[in-house]
Order: sequence, then structure tokens, then C-alpha cells
Amino acid sequence: MKRMTSWAWVGLVIILLLGASARFYQLGEKSLWSDEIATIATSMGNSIDPEAFALRGERFDPPSPVPASVYLAKATQSHGAGNWGQTAQVLKANVHPPLFFMLMNGWIHQVGLDPGTLRIPAALFGLLSVGMMFGLALKLADWDPLVFQGARREGFALLASAMMALSAYQVDHAQDARQYTLLIVLALSACWLAVSLVQRQGQSVWRWVLLALLLATGLYTQYFFGLFCALIVWLLLVFGGWQKRIWLGTVACGGLVLLLLLPWLPVFREQLVFLKLAGHYTAGLWNPVQLPEKLWRIFCEFFLPENKAGKLVPLLIFLAWGAGFGRHRAQQKLSEAVTGERKATVLSPVLMLILLWLLVLVGGQIGLDLLKDSHTATIRRYLLLASPAVYLLMAYALCAVFRAFSGSRTRWIPLMVTGALLTLMLGDTWHYLYRDHTSSDEFKQVARQINREGQAQDLVLVSKTGAMAVGLAFYLKSETRLWGIDVPSASTLSPGSEMVKRLTTVLGQLPASAGVWLAFSHTAPSTRNRLSQLLTDLGYQAGSEVKVPGVRLTRWLKSPDSRRSSKNSEAAFTTRF
Repeated sequence: MKRMTSWAWVGLVIILLLGASARFYQLGEKSLWSDEIATIATSMGNSIDPEAFALRGERFDPPSPVPASVYLAKATQSHGAGNWGQTAQVLKANVHPPLFFMLMNGWIHQVGLDPGTLRIPAALFGLLSVGMMFGLALKLADWDPLVFQGARREGFALLASAMMALSAYQVDHAQDARQYTLLIVLALSACWLAVSLVQRQGQSVWRWVLLALLLATGLYTQYFFGLFCALIVWLLLVFGGWQKRIWLGTVACGGLVLLLLLPWLPVFREQLVFLKLAGHYTAGLWNPVQLPEKLWRIFCEFFLPENKAGKLVPLLIFLAWGAGFGRHRAQQKLSEAVTGERKATVLSPVLMLILLWLLVLVGGQIGLDLLKDSHTATIRRYLLLASPAVYLLMAYALCAVFRAFSGSRTRWIPLMVTGALLTLMLGDTWHYLYRDHTSSDEFKQVARQINREGQAQDLVLVSKTGAMAVGLAFYLKSETRLWGIDVPSASTLSPGSEMVKRLTTVLGQLPASAGVWLAFSHTAPSTRNRLSQLLTDLGYQAGSEVKVPGVRLTRWLKSPDSRRSSKNSEAAFTTRF
């Protein structure tokens, strides 16, 4: 960075200001969502996973309705600041390593549970990733000076960091109290160190030690970081030319990483047992028919997840790259024939590293999906570590287009394409912040409806308990009567089941003027139908309904002419089902 020009410094400052503005814009406006509720609970040393309770022979939900404050305490009860042992104990029945939750334990005890302050660490890591992207891009440009000559060196770094700063995909994750932006920072830092070690032919002990610390930190943050560790090993060995010093350094680095992970090994074994018993899965992208389409969607999603017209921009860039490469290659061969000096081609070390990055991360995810026989398409978070490679690839392509069209009458083409891409990304981020910023506000919107129209004696039933019940408790009045209905299987609401009997008893004891609010996950239509029918048989009628992303809320009131007894109602329910 000592060789940066003044215009590059100005550009970097502008990019960082834009990135900060997007990431900290109304950080506390949207309500907490399920994963953020889980962050709070785990960080405080609590569990809100009904399956974890069931495996211990316990019940997450109380036997009868309780005030919302009781559910809130399940997540927010403090076991003391810095009580990492309690956090580790909770994680034995979980799917995550501990580092981020330990960091958030101290943060929550210092600043509280306001969504705006809760998300500050993720936003800061997100902003730091923009600066780290700039530093990594400069390091890669210095690795291949023939390709990135003159202004293209700094232009490559500015383009890559601008895409990181303006991507709505990155802004979304930076406004989420989860560990994803921390992973990006660790990945970019580790890649910078690995490239530095290759350039120095492994001659730097402190860099090897720091690299081991970064890789271990990543594994203590999320297990999927193991794929990125594989990328780093490949980078060191392949690009290091299998030199003895690099080979020995890689082995020593790996040994230090394993040594640092040993304290966590007992808990990790418990997690493997939990995964086997609970049957959790890793959502992925594998589908043999739709895979090409999904891969392209992944690529576009890192840039323009909402802007359909903008999805053509990456394709336009590569078409321009292909068109200019033929012309550039012809000029290059002519120059080599005259000077006798061989110049770099499109398959430079930088491009090879970028493609390797995508191959390992995306291909590794597909492999995990095949191994776990997972056929869903939840890709946003599991492929986050692949996103920096996509920005680097696009910046590389744009620099190649600039090089191919430099000094010609068509030099306006790369400027136009670059401007179009950044403008569309900026527009998409604006769309996310000003229009879709509250798209995950289901808990706040649902609670607002209940608080506004509900009565003191009303009952709120939540079909998908755990994070959903606790999430509502964050925004409901503390005295609101709340009860989670954990339905792990269809038999839970079968005729004569314990759950149906308890529901019939509780609903039959409600005052005639009391209403029942059913808050359902959109993924539980059968549960909704069964509970709706039970309420109908008890003499209730469906009233107002609110649909928000992830939740469907319906209010039920006693019909004026209802004369059915609880016994007859349960018999009617049994006859239907």
C-alpha cells in the first residue's frame, strides 16, 4: 500500500464510507429473527432447541400457558459474563463451534439486547472485510505484475472492494447478528498470508504461526471453514511449487491448528452424537437437473439478488472479456515475436487461484450435499465464503477488458460496463435498505398486531416452538399468555393424543370473551389445519388474519351461539381425523 497513488486513497476512503453507510443504516430497524434469537440464547448459555430438550428427556414448553416473559427468560437468562463453560455445555446439543458466541457473551453483557447494538459486531466485521478485500486484491496484483501494470493494479483492488462494499448480499449479512462476516474477514486474512508465504517462499516464521491462528479461529467460528482450510493448503503446495520449506511449513501449520483444536474435541464428539440422534441436515444446492441454473443463480446472487435485469451484467462482462481476449492475444503474440519476451496470458496465477477458490468452496458444498443426501436449495449462507472469489473474478474480468480495449476507439466499453455493474449494485442495495429492510420483521409485525387488538385474557398459540415462540416473546407484552405447540410429527395432534387433550382442556377453560391467536410457520399447513378444526369444534370462528414472511397469524373468537362442550368437541375432532 506504500506505492498507492493519491487517487487510489481517495477511492478507498469513498468505498469505505459507502460500505459503512450501508451497513450501519438503521441497524436496529428490523426485528430479530430466528437465528439471531439463537445467537442470543447460545451466547447467554441457554438452549431454545426443543430437540435438545427432548433428547435429555425434558420438555421445552411448559405444560400450560405462561406469560411471555417466561419464554423470554429461556433465551435471555444470564449465567454470568464470561461464563464460557455454560456456552460450551449448551453447544453439545448444537451444530456450531463456540468462538462467535463467546464474543457475543461479553458484548451482550456490556450493551444489552437492543437489535441495533446487538448487530454492531457483525457490521464492523462487514466493514473490515471491505478493507481486507482491498488489501488482498493488492497482494494478488503484485503477484502478477505483468497483468496488473500501472493503474490496473490499484483499479483491480478498488473494483473488488467496491463490489464487496455495495453488494446487497454482503450488506444483508452485515446487518445480521451472526458469525458470517467474521468468517469473511478470517478468510481474506488467511488468503493474504498464504499468498505472502508463497511469494516469500515460506521464509517467515511469524506468518506461519499467524496463519495457523487464523485457520484455527475460523474453525472455532464455523465448521464449514474447513473447506477454506483445504483451499489454503492447496494454494500453499501447488503455487509454492512443492518447495521443501513450504511443504514443511504447511505440515507444521496444520499440526499447530490441530493442537489448538484439541480443547474443543470432547464437545465436538458430543455434537456428532446430537446430529446423529436429532437428524439435522445441512441445506445445500444439489439437484442434478437444476444444478447449472442454480450455479448461475449463486453467481448472480452475490451481486444482484433482487434486480432481475442486473443478472445479465455478469454475462455481459464475460462476453466483453471473451471478445477482447482474442484481439489482445493476437497483439500479445505479435509483441512476443518482436521482443522475444513471453508475457502473461489470461491463465495467470491470480486467475487460477480465483477459479480454484470457487471450485473448492462450491464443489465442496455440492459434495457435502451429496454425502448428506440433501436436496434443498438454501444457498445464501453456506456459500458465503465463496463470495470474495466472485468479486475478485469480476474485477479481474473488468481489468482484462480494460487491458484489451485500451488505446482504441472502443475504450468506452469497459467504462460503460463497470459503471453499469456498480450502479446496479448500488441500486439493489438501496432497494434492500429502503424497501425490503423490514422483510424479516415477522416477529415484530405479528406481536404488534396482537398487542394492538388483543385482550388481557387472550391466548397466543405458536405452532413452531423454540426460536419462534421466544422471538414473539421479545415483542409481546410481558403479561401476554403464550404457549408453544411443539409438533415434531403428525401423531402429536392425532385424536386422543396427550397434546389434543391438553389443548382441549386449556381452551375449554378460557373465558367466553377471550380470543385465541394462532401463529403458524408457513411450513406447517397440516398443523394449522388440525388446530383450526379443533378450535372450530370448540365453537370458535376465524377472524382477522395477517400474513408476513415466515409467519401466518389468525385470531379466533368464540361464536355467540356456541354451546358445545369440551367432550363433544374432542369427539368431533376425533371423528374428522
